[in-house]
Amino acid sequence: MSSSFMQKKSSWLVLCLFLASCQSIKTRDDIRKGTTPSTPHTRPGTSPQQQRPQERENIGTPPPIESDEEEVTEMTPPPPPAPVIPTMPKIGVILGGGGAKTYAHIGFLHELQRAKVPVYAIGGVEFASPMAALYANKELANDVEWQMFKLKDEEVLKKSLLGGVNKNNDVTVLKDFVSVAFNRAKVEDFKVPFACPSYNLKKNQVYLMNRGSIDQLMYLCMAYPPFFKPYQNSVAGIRDITSLANYLRQKGANYIVLVNVLQAPGGAKPFTLDAQATDNVLWSEVAGLYNKPLPGVDTVISLDTSSYGIMDFEKRREIMNKGADAAAKQLKSLTRKWGL
Repeated sequence: MSSSFMQKKSSWLVLCLFLASCQSIKTRDDIRKGTTPSTPHTRPGTSPQQQRPQERENIGTPPPIESDEEEVTEMTPPPPPAPVIPTMPKIGVILGGGGAKTYAHIGFLHELQRAKVPVYAIGGVEFASPMAALYANKELANDVEWQMFKLKDEEVLKKSLLGGVNKNNDVTVLKDFVSVAFNRAKVEDFKVPFACPSYNLKKNQVYLMNRGSIDQLMYLCMAYPPFFKPYQNSVAGIRDITSLANYLRQKGANYIVLVNVLQAPGGAKPFTLDAQATDNVLWSEVAGLYNKPLPGVDTVISLDTSSYGIMDFEKRREIMNKGADAAAKQLKSLTRKWGL
């Protein structure tokens, strides 16, 4: 009795073990597909896919392929910055020196007015001093042209009977011109702040002439060889562009434009009549200074007057038209930059 019971119990045990092992046997399809037989017994509330995710992930997944190349991670580009609306700068203008070449500035002033660019302050150097002052007085380019063409050639350069030029005259020969052009006006009454630099030889000091009667200021700011000898120990402060730029900023300008009419040294045409003269050497040095970056100046407008010398006053009309053509092209891009 007990022997038969033990045999039946052993048979049931063998049968249970056999059935349990059958559940883990992989078929050929399982091996080919890399799958495992489903397990019917799971925990309550879970599915076979949710149970033991770490093991499910490793089973049937091919090993990673080793590579020497670094993994490239695709980055999402940052959004573009918000567009910046340009603000209109407050323009300060410096008209550089250059004798007869400065008549190109009149063409520039015409184009500046045509482009409707407001000028917050203006300065002039040497022969450009009266041009800047005339513009500051009435803000009219036509008035600058009208008055400057009243200046006669013989008032600037007196020629001898043999055709030679008497240089270094007394600057007071311009008395009639200054009196008519400004009619005893004072700088304080100008519509636009104005200044011109004057260098005192005795004190070795640059003074910015920005107040008082324009009659006296012009003599101090225009005297310079080869046209005029010093006036009261002073000549035009032709090299002190930075001092003038700083003054224009003090008067409210925050963007300084230098208008340069002197080509770089070494051109085909000398600045004066004699290429070997001391005056030509002097002006070559000034031109070299103007054609380098100058502290305080934000941009330079170069008016090509290389076909003319600083003593070609008989060609003033040509020089003015040449300056207008050159200014129109450059102001077009600048006004776009300024938002006009």
